[in-house]
Amino acid sequence: MDKNETAHQPDRGGRKLRIAIVQYGVFHDRFEALRAGASETYYAQRYSVDFVASLADRCEFLGVCGVLGEKTEEVALSNRLHSACIPAIKGGALDSPSIIRLLEKWRPDRLILQAPDRPLLRWALKNRVETLPLLADSFEQKSVKRQAQAFLLGRLLNNRAFRAVGNHNVPSCLSLKRIGVDAAKIYPWDWPHEVRPEANPVKSLPEGPAELVYVGTVAEAKGVAECIEAARILKADGVDFKMTIIGGGGFSEGAQALITRFELSDEVRLTGRLSHDQVFETLKSATLSMAPSWHAYPEGLPMTIYEALATRTPLALSDHPMFQLYFKDTPAARMAPERDPNALASSIKALITDKDAYAAASEATGDLWNQVKCDLTWGSLIKAWLGEDGASLDSIQRDSLEARLAQLS
Repeated sequence: MDKNETAHQPDRGGRKLRIAIVQYGVFHDRFEALRAGASETYYAQRYSVDFVASLADRCEFLGVCGVLGEKTEEVALSNRLHSACIPAIKGGALDSPSIIRLLEKWRPDRLILQAPDRPLLRWALKNRVETLPLLADSFEQKSVKRQAQAFLLGRLLNNRAFRAVGNHNVPSCLSLKRIGVDAAKIYPWDWPHEVRPEANPVKSLPEGPAELVYVGTVAEAKGVAECIEAARILKADGVDFKMTIIGGGGFSEGAQALITRFELSDEVRLTGRLSHDQVFETLKSATLSMAPSWHAYPEGLPMTIYEALATRTPLALSDHPMFQLYFKDTPAARMAPERDPNALASSIKALITDKDAYAAASEATGDLWNQVKCDLTWGSLIKAWLGEDGASLDSIQRDSLEARLAQLS
């Protein structure tokens, strides 16, 4: 038996594991780029890629299927690690039939599902493939159709075959509970906390223009148009500022058209996508970070919020349901009703024109960061679910949503 064979991790039945992961990003693109020395494009990207690669070393086979690429393909990164892309279909929905055909080819006995897709969950139940739904989604739906879909998802996830359901942070886990999933099997997870507020000084208002930053997908439902309209209002009010919008997305041309229409080319710039290092350095020097998402956008808890708090940068947010638990009454942020650029502009102005309020907001980011973070990491939840390294779901019960809620009561 060679060295690699001894590293295989048997499952509870004594067989070597065959694991499939269905996620949004295309694994082999980032795996190869990072191995070639490229920078991360988002927080904890290297951590997640390295974790999956190390897990593959302990499996008979591990396949990762991503859906955000443009062409259908499968790449063998090693004998044990394969990566595939099955592009999403119209509206961003998963091409579930094609993914199922791929899974049947891969023959997994474990599935880590990072998208709330009912056809894939039903396939896993039918084929007795043990599955960990590992999400970063919210389920606060207003339309009757979407509420019905969320209810059906909740009923499916509550099946006893799904021993655990992960979601990113407590607010998104509460939305799972509201659609009927048992809080005892819900686990709020987080990325490792490598960026911490104690490493950064409390900020004061700059002498020159305030630096306003938006980081995320450039989409209407993320509130990008409201950011630009707020800039128009702030300029008319004589507020000294610069606004940077970082990210790519389908609304980029629309955003540029608004900047031109409102004659804001000197005040607002679109950078497109930047590396994670560039994003972090921008937040470190920023005066204020903005996250004005519409309620309809299925937010979890964006990493740009964590990084704003870690860099001592106050926030201007919408009243999205996922933001209210932590940010409704905190001095570290100002909250405005969704899709209301006047209110967003007022929230921004209240902080960047008042030195005392701004200093208090920056000071408060440290305590708020400590409240927001979860100690259970993405990889630790996977290990506990698999029963690796002596971990088990019993060993992380203190991190379940039920336990967190008991601590808060």
